[in-house]
Amino acid sequence: MNYELLEDSAWRGPLMLAMQRAIVAEFNSTDWHELGYLTGFHDYIRGHARLLRSLGFGDDDYGGCVFQVLEYFANNDIRALVAVVDHSKIRPHLERDQAAKLIELGYQAGHVPAVLPTVSASEVVRRALQDADHLLATSGAPSAIDRLHTAMHGYLKSTCQDYAIPLPEGATLTQAYKALRAHHPALQVLGEHDGEIGRVLGSFASVLDALNTLRNHGSVAHPNEDIVERAEGELVVNAVRTIFHYLSQKIRS
Repeated sequence: MNYELLEDSAWRGPLMLAMQRAIVAEFNSTDWHELGYLTGFHDYIRGHARLLRSLGFGDDDYGGCVFQVLEYFANNDIRALVAVVDHSKIRPHLERDQAAKLIELGYQAGHVPAVLPTVSASEVVRRALQDADHLLATSGAPSAIDRLHTAMHGYLKSTCQDYAIPLPEGATLTQAYKALRAHHPALQVLGEHDGEIGRVLGSFASVLDALNTLRNHGSVAHPNEDIVERAEGELVVNAVRTIFHYLSQKIRS
């Protein structure tokens, strides 16, 4: 982690703006209390004249209060800003909006951005995605595989239900994907290179089939002795995130 960059107010400016926007969009009171205890600044957050009150009442000055807290972190302990960057609700926004800054800080290059938990109205999907991002940051990719499996399975089943696409009872992850691919109208027209893109989408089914096996036999979802290695775990995480990004973008359009 390159702390010197974060200490440079000019360099960190765009990152601060992105963090402020993400916090305004995502944080609730519990998140603030947890961040306070995590950073050692709970007394400051709890004692802030307006922060939690403005959040609770939806006041217009809440965004300004968030900036005040971020600047306090920057001026008193730069590690507190790192905690914000690494927060499971904030990191996906930064990976989308400030990927170059994260790479400069020392975060892994070539990493497929986290999926913002708005791809489905399902609370199960949202929680599973957030859990996966937290596990990825704290325990490594092999620990995130089970939660990504849950999120993808829930997303596919929920989307099929939203578009009245029939599924067999107890449909597997692969069955749900194949049904969505075959029947969702947005996935029937793939542009000028329909054949080649169709082959890519077909390969996604193989990825998800492998995810089933890895979740059951190579992850911490069960008491397995042979856990997938870290590099291979990151390969799986990146592949599943790629599928999520494509489907959520295509189906929203």
